[in-house]
Amino acid sequence: MRDRYGRIQLLLAQHRYEMAERDLRALLAEDPRDAVALSLLALCLVHDQERLDEATGAARQAIGFAPDEPLGHYALAVSYLRRNRSSEAVKAIEESLRLDPHDADAFALLSRARLGLERYQQALDAANQGLAIDPEHINCGNMRSIALERLGRGDEAIESASDTLRRDPDDPMSHAAHGFTLLNAGRYQEAQVAFRECLRLDPHNEMARIGMVNALNQRSVIFRLVYRFYVAMSRLNSKAAFALIFGAWLMMQVLGAIADRVVVLRPLIFPILLGYVLFVILTWIAQPLFNTFLRFHPFGQHLLDRSERWASNLIAPCIALSIFSVVDGIASGNGLMGLLATAYWIGMAIPIAATFAMPTPQRRLMLAAATLAVAALPPTGIVRSILANDPSYCYQSFQWFAYSLLAIQIGSTVIASRPVQR
Repeated sequence: MRDRYGRIQLLLAQHRYEMAERDLRALLAEDPRDAVALSLLALCLVHDQERLDEATGAARQAIGFAPDEPLGHYALAVSYLRRNRSSEAVKAIEESLRLDPHDADAFALLSRARLGLERYQQALDAANQGLAIDPEHINCGNMRSIALERLGRGDEAIESASDTLRRDPDDPMSHAAHGFTLLNAGRYQEAQVAFRECLRLDPHNEMARIGMVNALNQRSVIFRLVYRFYVAMSRLNSKAAFALIFGAWLMMQVLGAIADRVVVLRPLIFPILLGYVLFVILTWIAQPLFNTFLRFHPFGQHLLDRSERWASNLIAPCIALSIFSVVDGIASGNGLMGLLATAYWIGMAIPIAATFAMPTPQRRLMLAAATLAVAALPPTGIVRSILANDPSYCYQSFQWFAYSLLAIQIGSTVIASRPVQR
């Protein structure tokens, strides 16, 4: 890189983006076709969430002026990653590596993009290729650690993260990667130390914030079990995860059919079915539920973002009302209505959790509208039963309520997995 860009590179490394942009604008005023300056401008702008379109545009301009300059393709890949468009990022960074196959930074970026596509072995291969070029490369080391963890090679991942951290103990991402490997290996107390250090060095590191929330919540044995399930499922590809969930659901259907036909087995099968249903519900609402308790933690209360606080604000009353419904049903001798009310309030926690898990306000609004529609089903059925003096309307509305909850959960998973186009 020519000397005229040395100061700008230094400013970018120091995160002084306003000053870097000012210098780059001055260079572009002299030569608007300066592809290197446009590429560096794109790398400067990607750090502003509101200017991602501008960053992508600058990178494309750079490629248009100098298609054989690898930095333009690298900048375009970074902008795509910031927009959660991992497939396009892979194509861009692969073109950069075709032009310059000895760039360890590009291999680290390729590994990160492949991680976003759940191509864990390919992500590991890319990180190893980068380390073959530069054995001390910190980002490649961090990507290698995360890829090893995703592949279920926990001990290797921790060892790799520890080695990378020893090379640069002041790198925030190294502490975050180390915490990630420790957390998913079940060593949540050590993970807290790593995440806390990352947040000290970089208070805005999102990986460390989320990791710290999960590490603190693992003080609960119940959350620990649910989190282990999350980790196991996240290591599978989407098809394998769906097959496993569908297989478990199918097995429950078979057990239910057996219980209907073989009366003597009902006392054995019913607890299994009940435990399965409760565990499934818990996997859907565990995060916002335990975040409610985290709000009373002196450090944890500062980790939750606005969406997480709103989710806990709404889910906590649902759980409280479900407990009250059970107690009231038993006390009043009307166990059936108490059970239905309990099912309603627990059920409402599911779409609430799904709504606030959406990545964009538009998707949250769409799911919130569906949640309100589903919430109206049981009350409508109860009113119709009272007016017609026919309890079948009430029971039918709860059946539709259950089907709607399942549809919302499946739909929200599909919607949340779609890339955010920004």
